Amino acid sequence: MNLPRLVAGCGVAALLVSMPVLAYAQEKRAELQGVWIVDGTKTENLKLTPEGAAARARYDHLHDDPAMRCIPATFKRVMHTPSPPIEVKLHGDYAEINYEFMDIHRRVPIKAGLAAKDAPYTVPQFPHLGRSAGRWEGDTLVIESTDLKAGLLDSLGDPGLWQSDQMQTVERFVPNGNRMQVIVRMTDPVNFLEPVTTTFNYLKLPDGQLLTWDCVPEEAGYERFNENAPKQPLPIRGQ
Repeated sequence: MNLPRLVAGCGVAALLVSMPVLAYAQEKRAELQGVWIVDGTKTENLKLTPEGAAARARYDHLHDDPAMRCIPATFKRVMHTPSPPIEVKLHGDYAEINYEFMDIHRRVPIKAGLAAKDAPYTVPQFPHLGRSAGRWEGDTLVIESTDLKAGLLDSLGDPGLWQSDQMQTVERFVPNGNRMQVIVRMTDPVNFLEPVTTTFNYLKLPDGQLLTWDCVPEEAGYERFNENAPKQPLPIRGQ
């Protein structure tokens, strides 16, 4: 038996088998590209620590939501905004994820071995949204984020949730034809007893496009809800 020739033959066979698998994965990955509108969400395993529960009980949306100052709190808050779409563009070594809400342009490097803590800020305009690093698991885009600033986590789908600077998230962008799921796993020992998962279901808009949000702080503040409110927004509690 010619062992070297046999080993070489096995290597070629394995390569031939893997090529269609890789091609299929790349084809599925391409399905992520496009403009998407949220079509339902679900949060699971929400168990708050005493500190997290107390912070939620104190929540006042007119004072605590930084969106009232044209500042996006978190990506969870952004994706929970029901009507503004998002856009995914894939490039060779990075993913571009744009959100119509607050005109957010996010860039996520895709590089094997890159830790989120070593990645650049994912949105330089809003460094409090942290640092993100991406990788592929088959046809799923996985994004890990860290260096997130303490403050409000959500004011819409799960209003009144807060995060500490120990928060870390893992987002999974899963393609399925004209549908996409973004599954966000959030770990924050200060506010959550266990990791919390929120799933966002998206529907593709074939001819969709993002418009300019153009938020104006003077028009976004809570004063418009209450003519007797102070003229300057109060600072966000916990920051």
